[in-house]
Amino acid sequence: MKEAELIARTKAPITARSLANELALLGLGKGAIVLVHSSLSSLGWVCGGPVSVIKALIDTVGDSGTIVMPAQSRDLTDPANWGAPPVPQSWIETIRETMPAYDPRITPTRDMGQIAEIFRNWPGVVRSNHPSASFAALGPAAMEVIAHQKLEDPLGEDSPLSALYRLDSIVLLIGVDFNKCTALHFAERKVWPNRPKIREGAPLLVEGERRWISFETPELMDSDDFLPIGDSARIAGLTTTGSLGEGHATLLAMRDLVDHAVAQWSSQP
Repeated sequence: MKEAELIARTKAPITARSLANELALLGLGKGAIVLVHSSLSSLGWVCGGPVSVIKALIDTVGDSGTIVMPAQSRDLTDPANWGAPPVPQSWIETIRETMPAYDPRITPTRDMGQIAEIFRNWPGVVRSNHPSASFAALGPAAMEVIAHQKLEDPLGEDSPLSALYRLDSIVLLIGVDFNKCTALHFAERKVWPNRPKIREGAPLLVEGERRWISFETPELMDSDDFLPIGDSARIAGLTTTGSLGEGHATLLAMRDLVDHAVAQWSSQP
């Protein structure tokens, strides 16, 4: 969305302080461990942009809280599997041979939005080591969240999502729907642990040297299939939704969401 359009639909400048006040009213509190999915443009015109949003989150959860965001870099995958858009067959080996290795310090996020991209560079943030499905975290529980992530199953057991589930974290959706909620991939892996696998690959640093590593990883649901789970979670009273800037945000316990999704999907024929 163009900035002029954001200004036109914003009643007054949105600030870090006004966002922090609204997040507190929503129910986000000190000491929370929160997984954030966000759309900056949903908020209207924010003075300071993504920096102000991150400052508001930090102020709201305080020094005892932990903020986690997806930091995925889906371009660090096997180009043979790319479809949106695909590349010519003749390019594939060149891409495999020359794509820079994943480096949690410098590899940019892809399609995660401005807030997540700025957050991964925030002082004190740590990032998990998966080349395409990493998470970034800030706070006392950050290292516990990102410490383990299997190359072959990055969103299942022994992953940042399983750690967040165990730590009784909160999911915060800022201007996005449940099709952006990675927590539901963890639910999916609990229900269908033996999904068919696809051949994948990524450039990794191994003993200081760049190598192309091939591996198998489970097929995942289309995230648009998460939308009915979000609808039923709302009906079940699991969510709290309130105003945030010129948009809205939804808050709920991750464990409640995952357990709800597991029950819903497990009951399907």
